Amino acid sequence: MDKFEKIGYVLLGLIAVLYLVALVIGMVAAFPFGIIGLIVLTGIGVLFIKVVKDRLNNKEDDYYSKNVDK
Repeated sequence: MDKFEKIGYVLLGLIAVLYLVALVIGMVAAFPFGIIGLIVLTGIGVLFIKVVKDRLNNKEDDYYSKNVDK
């Protein structure tokens, strides 16, 4: 991974975080109806964290990604 690719990932990550912050602020501003959006956003976040955690702890995927011919 070269430095330009790292810079690109950092910029994309920063924009994603800023977008999520703007979403949360907007949902809080629309209080009674924004709670539904906050619950949905929290559910998606929990599932995303579970997927990333499962992927990082899966040794079989690591084996195949490193040893299977492409």
